[in-house]
Amino acid sequence: MNRHLLPREHGAYAELGFPLLSGLVLASPAAAAWLFVAAAVLLFLANEPLVVLLGVRGKRAREEHAVAARRGLAMLGGLGVAAGLAALWLARPEARWLALVPAAFAAGLVPVVLSRNLKTLPGEVIAGAAFSAMHLPVAAAGGADGPALWGPPVLWFAVTVSATLAVHAIKSRITGATPWVVPAASWTARIALLAALAAWVWLPGWRTVALAACLPLAGVVAVNRLALSPRKLKQVGWAVVAANALAVTVLATG
Repeated sequence: MNRHLLPREHGAYAELGFPLLSGLVLASPAAAAWLFVAAAVLLFLANEPLVVLLGVRGKRAREEHAVAARRGLAMLGGLGVAAGLAALWLARPEARWLALVPAAFAAGLVPVVLSRNLKTLPGEVIAGAAFSAMHLPVAAAGGADGPALWGPPVLWFAVTVSATLAVHAIKSRITGATPWVVPAASWTARIALLAALAAWVWLPGWRTVALAACLPLAGVVAVNRLALSPRKLKQVGWAVVAANALAVTVLATG
């Protein structure tokens, strides 16, 4: 595939990948679960050709890559829809209903894409919700229930929102464009971490999920305290990915 037609929002790879991975490792994935994963990945990849054709990446990118973008959108979008329909056909009834949750959030991204506001805070939060919710149909298709079904989407969404706010706060300290983001990032991460600790103390059935959540959330709290330079954004991203990987390990072994 043309490298110019791969999604440029690198953090989104992790935001989607970890919920899909947790959905697989916390259940006994059957064909439907793998098809849900395939559909999510294919439709995620199809997004970049779409935004190129819409001119979100600029007029020059649309002119230079229009043919390849149409081809990529048709292929990836068609395969993604086919995989999704096959997953719905094979999945348990509860997994079919839960597939509506990420689908609803994805539908909420349509006006965001059309208005070319992909990198705004609201757009990133909606995308994070859609990605986090993909755990639901994948895990349900594999037979997960209880905290193993409902806990990880909350975990991933809390981490995504906290990390997204932290990144915007790092930028805002330099630009001064949205000063309210700095305290919002700090308090959001702290409250989310305290909620995870409270769940670990008072909800025995949720302790594994709560412990897993504490790892990346504590990292985000530290990032906010350090008030890092925008030059450190790549390192921040990799640190969050590493903490998320540890969280998945805790979920899988707990």
